[in-house]
Formats: sequence, structure tokens, C-alpha cells
Amino acid sequence: MLRKKIFGLTSTLLFLSISQAVLANHGPQIMFEKQIQRYFSAHETKQMGTSNIDIHSYGHEVTHSLPHVDDQKYNHIFHDRFNLAALLRENDEIVFKRFHKGYGIDENTLLHGMSMSKTALAAAVGSLQCNGSIKSLDDEMGSYSKFLEKTPYSKVTIKNVLQMNSGVTPLNGKNNKKANQIAMGLGDYSGKADILLALKLFDKNHRMQGTKHNYHSADPFALSVLITDITGKPASEIFYQNVYKKFSENGQIHWVSDKKGYTVSQARLVMKGPDWSNFGQFILDEIRKNTCLGKFFENGTNSAIPSSRKNVGYGYQFWVYEINGEKMITMTGHGGFFNILSQSKNKVLTIFSVDEAYNAGNLFGDLESVVGEVFK
Repeated sequence: MLRKKIFGLTSTLLFLSISQAVLANHGPQIMFEKQIQRYFSAHETKQMGTSNIDIHSYGHEVTHSLPHVDDQKYNHIFHDRFNLAALLRENDEIVFKRFHKGYGIDENTLLHGMSMSKTALAAAVGSLQCNGSIKSLDDEMGSYSKFLEKTPYSKVTIKNVLQMNSGVTPLNGKNNKKANQIAMGLGDYSGKADILLALKLFDKNHRMQGTKHNYHSADPFALSVLITDITGKPASEIFYQNVYKKFSENGQIHWVSDKKGYTVSQARLVMKGPDWSNFGQFILDEIRKNTCLGKFFENGTNSAIPSSRKNVGYGYQFWVYEINGEKMITMTGHGGFFNILSQSKNKVLTIFSVDEAYNAGNLFGDLESVVGEVFK
């Protein structure tokens, strides 16, 4: 108990020490408080602000100790007031690390991965294809799920949902925020989280599937239901058992769920920074070894559909950015979270931020110009 009180006091003092420049910008401050700091202990408190939440935890906590490396080489990029942490892995070894001491972040801090969580969801889907539970990504969602069979997702292929190309989600973002609140149990829905109810907000096919990519929470929610209806287990458990344990035998993850046990899959996966980096390396290794899961990710990369941004496509719940002429699997998350994978260089660059507007450039707006030198 004393240790927890000391840690809490230390965290408070560290947070108060953040530069006034950061605190003056309410966006980054709120981002840290609501999307980062609360997840340090959400698995224990089962609280998100004033809302009661459910969360699944797997494994056992381990203490990471990263090697001493040159932490100056890329400081001109990552020594930024908005950067929480950055890790660069080359040939499966950490060669650069940076943690923002003002935020109290280190290699053992639990970090909510934001929408990078979607790629973990995709990996869970891929693992079910590899063990034969899913016969083909061209199969219709309704053929595996009695619930989805009665929704507009019934005839939509798994592949189109992976690519957020379902045709079910409205282009104007209608009900996206409400769906997130219902699925997680926030605000008026505190203690009543319900992904199935969230999906019922989307009651028609707005356009033909496969004709328009639309980034929206409903598609990953549908994939979460698909996984559970196939296996009888939460998507979080499938990710942990089939994927996570292959790159971190003794580690621990936390992932928010609804009251019925469905994983809140558009985000909400919490792991330590080195685990996010290891996840990226695992994907590269699977591709290099030409495994079934590696082929899943490679197919997702090669079949990525164009987005509204130049040289950026969307694969299987991950983005594909072209950097230095190479198409790289890129997990992204709100505020400037990135996990960028280079097959040609065998590098993984993991970035955690409270805002994407770095001095070196905007991470979302011009990623290549900001991090291109890292992949040379």
C-alpha cells in the first residue's frame, strides 16, 4: 500500500513537472490524462474516469530492462515535448530508446495502444484462418456468426471488414462516437457496455461492399463478435493465446471488454512499450519465415486499398505507408502513436505521443519526411 501511495505521489509530481508549453495545449494534456494515464491502473481500478468498465487481463507482469544504447542519434526527431517514448529495433535488437521523464514514462509503463490495437485484432483473425476455424477471408461474416447473420454484415466478406470496406458504416461518421461509448460503457452507459447494442446502431448497408474504404469503429466491433462467435472466447484471449505468447511467453496484456465479454476492439489494448515493439518484430519474422500468419499480413499489405492520402493505403486493420520507396505495415493511433515495420531493413520504429505535431514535422501529415532517415 505504501509503495502504491509513493508511486502515486511520484507520478503526480512528474506530471506537474511537464513543461508549461505542453500544459498550455489542452489537447495534449487531455490526451495524456484520459487516454494514457488512466490506463496505468485501469486493470486494477476497473474505472475510466467516473465510468465503470470491464477489462480482461492475461499472463503475468514482467519487468523489462532495455540495454544501454545510443540515445542521442535520433534525438533531433524524438526529443520533442509531445513524444512520450520512442523505440527503434533493428535485427531484433533495440538500438535507440527515448522516454519522456516528465511524464514518468519508462520501459515498464503500461501504454494504451489506441488504434494500434486494431492490428492485434487482425492478428487474432489471421490466427483463426491459419488454424482452419476460418476457411477463407472471402467467406461471409454471417456464415460464422448467428448475431451477424441478422445484421447488415451478414453477406459482407471478412476481407472487406478487415479493410474497413464493408459498406455498412455511414461516411459521415454518424453514431461512431455513440457506438464507442456504448461498447465501452462510458457516460450514460457506465456499467452497461454492450458491443452488440453498439452494432445495432448500424442497421443498413449504405453502399456496395468493397467500393469505398471508410475508417470506422463498427467494422472492428463486428470482427470482435466474429472471433467470439467462432471460438466462444473473447478476441483478447485469442490474441493472447495465438499471437502474444509467441513473442512474449511471460508477459501480460490488458484489453477492455463489454459486460458480455466481447473485446472492445477498435482500441483499448494495453501493453508495455517493449511488447508493442516485439509485436512489430514478430510480424516481420512471420513474413520472413513465410508462415501462414506471415502470408496473412503480406496479403494485407499487397492488397491494401487506396486512401485519400498520397502513398497511404489500408490493409487488414493496419495502414500501409510508402517510406523511402518501401510499402511498410504501419499501425497508428490517435495523438501520434505509430508502429512502423520495414521488411527490407528489418527495423521496427515504435512511437508514442500526445500530439502528432512534432517540431520535426507532422507525423500523420508527412511521416516519411519525419522518420525517413531512420529507415535508411
